[in-house]
Amino acid sequence: MNGTTDIFGNSLKYWSDIVAIEFRNLEALGLAQQKMLEGWGLLAQRQAEMVQGTLHRAFESQGQGTPTATVGPAAMIGQIDSLKTSILENQANSNILTELATRSSGEAASILQSRFVAALDEYKAALGHVAPASVPQ
Repeated sequence: MNGTTDIFGNSLKYWSDIVAIEFRNLEALGLAQQKMLEGWGLLAQRQAEMVQGTLHRAFESQGQGTPTATVGPAAMIGQIDSLKTSILENQANSNILTELATRSSGEAASILQSRFVAALDEYKAALGHVAPASVPQ
């Protein structure tokens, strides 16, 4: 009878441990989702700032031109310089957006990885309570 009580008691402890582990897993998942949402929010905010800056410069440059400067080599030189600036700004903006996305994804992945490794250790410990003593741990 004592062996049955030990098995039943160990089984309850095991299932209690499993439920606690799963709650911690859900908590980590929620934290990772929160980090991703924060990252996406920051990414969207930065994209909006970039679009606003691009539109502001586009409308600003249209108002500065004079009718005589819109044709000829001088106008083409100005357009080439403007195009080069736009290309460089877009590349810099792309680099910033990529870094922001990578950082938020990396933080979320780190949270999940850490929790997964901890959960494996916790599962191992929980199983150690119900496994026979002859099983190597």
